Amino acid sequence: MRSPLVSPVRAPGGGLAAQGRKQEESSVQALIEACLEEDGKLYLCVSSPTIKDKPVQIRPWNLSDSDFVMDGSQPLDPRKTIFVGGVPRPLRAVELAMIMDRLYGGVCYAGIDTDPELKYPKGAGRVEVKPYVLDDQLCDECQGARCGGKFAPFFCANVTCLQYYCEFCWANIHSRAGREFHKPLVKEGADRPRQIHFRWS
Repeated sequence: MRSPLVSPVRAPGGGLAAQGRKQEESSVQALIEACLEEDGKLYLCVSSPTIKDKPVQIRPWNLSDSDFVMDGSQPLDPRKTIFVGGVPRPLRAVELAMIMDRLYGGVCYAGIDTDPELKYPKGAGRVEVKPYVLDDQLCDECQGARCGGKFAPFFCANVTCLQYYCEFCWANIHSRAGREFHKPLVKEGADRPRQIHFRWS
């Protein structure tokens, strides 16, 4: 479904177009059909007391483009969500997720913030990511119960995990089908995280 809003954007040659709001999906479709297409962009000709048939750019927004989950089987954790400002308004959540994943890795989810009333992008987004290997973290699986309370030496950056593991839990979780190829990350001092090869017993 498309958002019932026509974005206020600059028309060719300068000047801002007035924003318009459409209540029904059929109205949005009718508006799009009334537009002229040029270089992949939609324009509607509007007139004012001083200008006749001025082309104004129309940017419909698909509501489904507001959210993108990389892996639907993983629970989302708002504590691991970061704010991203200055997001270009036409950018979709899937594009934001791919950009952030390429730059930093470990993206679980991306969302484009939309106006609560108009449902149109506000130029900001949210990304859930756990890209860093932190010091002194307990195992996310057993909370230290299976390793005598010691801190977890391994972090799995694969999007299906994104967790810290003690040796026991790493071996247990990563013996499952589909996870055996995951490589543990370790952090040594101030070094960046590096992959190691895990030896199965």
